[in-house]
Amino acid sequence: MMTWRAADDLGRFLERVVLPPGWRVLYEPTVESTNDLAREAARRGWPERSVIVADYQTGGRGRHGRAWICPPRAGLLVSVMLRGRELPPQTYTMLASVAVCEAAERLLHVEPRIKWPNDVTIDGRKAAGILAEASDDGRERTIVVGIGVNVNLDRDDLTELPHATSLSLAAGYPVHRGELLVLILEQFDSWLKLPPARLAAILWDTWNARLWGRDQVMRIDDGAGEIVATVLGADRDGALLVRTADGEHRRIIAGEILP
Repeated sequence: MMTWRAADDLGRFLERVVLPPGWRVLYEPTVESTNDLAREAARRGWPERSVIVADYQTGGRGRHGRAWICPPRAGLLVSVMLRGRELPPQTYTMLASVAVCEAAERLLHVEPRIKWPNDVTIDGRKAAGILAEASDDGRERTIVVGIGVNVNLDRDDLTELPHATSLSLAAGYPVHRGELLVLILEQFDSWLKLPPARLAAILWDTWNARLWGRDQVMRIDDGAGEIVATVLGADRDGALLVRTADGEHRRIIAGEILP
């Protein structure tokens, strides 16, 4: 029997949950952007591992300025603020996507994959997106990692997003957003306990192993146009490695794999 209501699965849950040591979460029902709030928190001197989470965003965004739209209380909209120069900024996008995959696997019977460069998919359909933004004032670097997960959206919510899905649709039952958030933070925490060099090496292997479309012929936007190529994996800097039909090996730094 379900013992929680969807309206209570985040704010009230976070009032009593135990987070990994060193993590703090600020919950707001409605914000313009969790990433914007996290950046402001960084400017005000909040410690790293501060987290902003909301039920609804009025100005959520993804890559290339695209809007991230999700009905109130149906998604997990969270930004994690970290600091340090030990890891390249793109590592944090990899870290977030792996953490979301691992958390979803722990909570549900699903098999998420990572669609280059920053999406999490289930059965080839987008379930989550990552947007990492870095800033550096010359003394320290701040990374804000925004994560948007389609949690309890139904098919009517996704009618204009034919290539998207939600965790509840994939699992077949409602998903507790607060439990999912805590699991994501636990996975973040576990990875961040590793020495930076070891973290980067193991994370790259893990991210590559989860890459959607690997060894398959895919349509790819390489920033200059559309190409058709076999996905070989990703380089350590996050570039996509592909082989075209004429045998040419290419590194794609910016772009996306098309549905």
